[in-house]
Amino acid sequence: MINPQIENVQSVVKKYLNVYDFRITPDHLEFYFTIMDERIFEENFEKLRLEFKNLGLIPLVKRKGGEYVLIVTKTQKRKYWSVHVNIILLLLTIASTIWVGMQYYHGYYGPHPLIQEIWGGFIYFSLPLLTILGIHEMGHYFAAKRHHVAASLPFFIPAPTILGTLGAFISLREPIPNRKSLVDIGLAGPIAGFIAAIPITLIGIYLGNIHPPNIIPETKNTLMIFHVPLIYIFLTYIISPIHSFVHPVAMAGWVGFVVTAINLFPIGQLDGGHVARALAGEKTKYISYGFAALLVALGFFYTGWLIFAFFVIFLGLRHPPPLNDIIKLDKKRIALAVSGFLILAVTFVPVPIEMTTHHIEVNATVDSSILLSDIRTSTVLSISIENKGKIQENITLEISGNFIISDTKYNFVIDPGERWENTTTIWMKEKGKHTLWINLTTDTGYRKSENITLLCLNKSTTLSFHPQEVHKHEFNVTLYNSGKETNIKIMSLKNVFWKITNSTIPIINNTLFLGENESAILHFVVGGATVLLAINLNDYEAAYLKVEV
Repeated sequence: MINPQIENVQSVVKKYLNVYDFRITPDHLEFYFTIMDERIFEENFEKLRLEFKNLGLIPLVKRKGGEYVLIVTKTQKRKYWSVHVNIILLLLTIASTIWVGMQYYHGYYGPHPLIQEIWGGFIYFSLPLLTILGIHEMGHYFAAKRHHVAASLPFFIPAPTILGTLGAFISLREPIPNRKSLVDIGLAGPIAGFIAAIPITLIGIYLGNIHPPNIIPETKNTLMIFHVPLIYIFLTYIISPIHSFVHPVAMAGWVGFVVTAINLFPIGQLDGGHVARALAGEKTKYISYGFAALLVALGFFYTGWLIFAFFVIFLGLRHPPPLNDIIKLDKKRIALAVSGFLILAVTFVPVPIEMTTHHIEVNATVDSSILLSDIRTSTVLSISIENKGKIQENITLEISGNFIISDTKYNFVIDPGERWENTTTIWMKEKGKHTLWINLTTDTGYRKSENITLLCLNKSTTLSFHPQEVHKHEFNVTLYNSGKETNIKIMSLKNVFWKITNSTIPIINNTLFLGENESAILHFVVGGATVLLAINLNDYEAAYLKVEV
């Protein structure tokens, strides 16, 4: 005898389907039926599903040996988290994204009081990012409600990473009815999040233009690069950024695009997995396997994909069928599914984040490090900068010092492997020992400095050579001091070999001491034409000896 509950199930099924056979198994009921009109069957099955939903039953349509079979099982009772868990996770995610946002705010706007950095982290990063994620998940939620599928409110996932969160998800608490609802529910989130990320990114680029970054130059060599997707590049044609530093709001938009792309991967039960299952049916498993293998391959270029590949493999690559897997997609859903994968194409970045280093070589030389007020009053500074790194560098080069300089500042872009060269003239301003500074900074705040020491000398009124000019490689000359006793440094104006081989007074490291009104006879060996200098470093004056050979 058939019990009353089974009779009730039979009556409901026969109300909507053309049943010609019925079987009872230990764990479910089977109804064999025919389909006369697919549109009518689709409508009737949805009515049947909703009526069974109130009875705690689940209907599933399959094909067995060319026959259509309706399998009816009882709904498994499950215990779900209360809404308090959603609220707690949301608060924790707000805290974690504020924490990360504070770092971006500090890095962009410079140091501020703690309360201002907390507020800045919330307004400029946490709020826009959670808005995108929230709109994404509510898109799923309302689409599920539209198809009468029970769903939870969003669960946000806090994480103290460089993004502050691992995203959010909703829990579908009932099986998805059919392929159309697979597309609708699967794409509602990514499309809503994608649309929300566009104005937020544009606002971020605009804010970056009206509030340039307060970059504090530093010699730190490590650089984190956020590669942008095609949609971000397209948006820069609407509002062109004036620098490469990303504003925190634009950063939140970037995260929104990356999250959209990840969710659209056609793997397992991701949003893209829903769409792929609706399009390809049982063959979706091969798409999942192929895309998981692609992620593993991309993991050799970006470790994050390798971690994510293992994560989705652990969760499962197969997607369960919808309750009604018989009715195919209509043209509208097919077009919607294609648009979803187009969104994937414009939001996906093979290497989202890259750690690299600045590798800029700076070589600065002068044709003479000694300037003389009545012989040589200028020198030519030659600068060579080579970019040996992997990224294009936007460089500002500044030259400073107590000199008159023909050009003091340069701005230029140098690609990887390229060299920038330039010469400029430096004129003597006043006597003394001065430092010429060559300071290089990039638009990302990297700094590198070189310096050259120059001696600027006046002609001495107390020191003199006799004779003042010679025409030999080897000769004697007398150095007179008519002033106070002093240490005197012997140097050459040009890079020509010379040596003192004999002297009437001691000489150490080409330095000698002369008392007031004292003189010394020096024997020189010189390799070529030059000017020898006797320098009083106390007052930066020098006697000149011209050597012509």
